[in-house]
Order: sequence, then structure tokens, then C-alpha cells
Amino acid sequence: MMLAALALLLAAQDGEAALRARVAAQPVAVRRYVARRAMCNHWGGEEPYDARRRREILRAIRALRCARIDRDEAALRRRYVARRATIAVIDEAEDLLGW
Repeated sequence: MMLAALALLLAAQDGEAALRARVAAQPVAVRRYVARRAMCNHWGGEEPYDARRRREILRAIRALRCARIDRDEAALRRRYVARRATIAVIDEAEDLLGW
């Protein structure tokens, strides 16, 4: 059981390292988008358990411009439509948490 869990952890780390390498090979605009998307996903899933925490979450969401992340993604998809590797990285960013 412990070996299986360790194998899963190592596979996840390898996958993250591979994704980071693919992201690093992308244009600056895509790298910035991936980082923003991951942080918007992170903050969007945070629990506002009190007023102070709610303000912290809202401040982060505003600073990251999360309200327009989907529009920014659509623009990148149009700009890089012919670059399959870039579109694949954008696709993978959909589920990232933190970066």
C-alpha cells in the first residue's frame, strides 16, 4: 500500500515537472496566463470563513483579474490556434491549482 502511494506521488511530481517544462517553452503571454489561471483556480476554491479571509480572497481575485480570465484564454486560443502544443498547455492549465 505504501509503495503504491509513493509511486503515485512520484508520478504526479514527474507529470508536474513535465508540465512546467512545456509551459516554460511557451510564449510569455501563455506562461503568464497559466500562472494566473492556476492562482485564480486556487483562490476561487478558498473558503471565506470570516470577513478578513473573504477580503483577502476578493483582493487576490481582483489583483489576478480572474473575472476576465476566460476572455484572456479565448484571445490566446485565437492567437495561437495553429500551435497545437500551446493550445495543449492552455488546456492543461484549466485544472491547475497554484503555480
